[in-house]
Amino acid sequence: MIGAIVVLYNPDFTITKNALKALTIQVDKTCIIDNSFLDHSEELREFQNIEYISLGKNIGIAAAQNIGIDYFIKHDYDFVIFSDQDSVISFDLISSLLEAYNKLSLKYSVAAVGPLPINRKNAMPYLYKANVISKNEEDDTFYYTMHSIISSCSLVPVSNFKEVGLMREDLFIDFVEQDWCWRARYFYQKYIFLLPHITVQHELGRSVKILNLFNVNISSPFRIYYQIRNLLWLSRLPYVPKYWKKMNKRKLFFKIIYYSIVPSQRWSYLKNIVKGLRDGLNGKLQLDCEYEYKKVD
Repeated sequence: MIGAIVVLYNPDFTITKNALKALTIQVDKTCIIDNSFLDHSEELREFQNIEYISLGKNIGIAAAQNIGIDYFIKHDYDFVIFSDQDSVISFDLISSLLEAYNKLSLKYSVAAVGPLPINRKNAMPYLYKANVISKNEEDDTFYYTMHSIISSCSLVPVSNFKEVGLMREDLFIDFVEQDWCWRARYFYQKYIFLLPHITVQHELGRSVKILNLFNVNISSPFRIYYQIRNLLWLSRLPYVPKYWKKMNKRKLFFKIIYYSIVPSQRWSYLKNIVKGLRDGLNGKLQLDCEYEYKKVD
């Protein structure tokens, strides 16, 4: 059985309903965890086979995902697929991911498989450090092994959460899926695959080029705190890839310059930048929710 996990946060239901229509018909159950302050159960009445959990507050993406993972572990599901409130997937996406997983798992210990994210604004793929590791001789399909993939539309065997553990909740929102993938690679020698023949529309945020050197995704003042704090904290850990530490620390320097000068909310950015630097350098990960990071027994 396949369960889907969708985390809501102040959704636009003109988009979210289309996303859920495409998703719910492809899975056995959809667990919707709502981080919004308002209850949205009325807007979801038309959907069958859903488990809706309204939290009444934002406990972070990691803690919300863990609620969904716990639900599917307790109900003996085989796979979990993560999706977003604004991702409208194709009607064969999950069956295609499952087919690829079944082929790859014959040769590899697979942590997760996911589609190639395509920027919905410019139609360009998001593809970072990747290696071709496997080729399907029947149709010349290539599979890429990654250090990590985005959680959106990633398919994960439930058994992996029992082995690797759940999402790290004290990260709250940024680099949550990367951390889980890195742990699966480093400690359990599992493979993370990106499937370039399967695509999904995605958007990481408005992007700007700084000094013609880096494309930087513009975030809110709220998010920049977690990005800086989590980057500095994760950079201390041995399982985090060296290339990622080097690349993102370099980007951080230019991000701080940009956020300190350009945006209209620069004072709010500056306050969160200073706080993120302080907590990140002090190794402080304050838990922003009532749930603790845990490993499933």
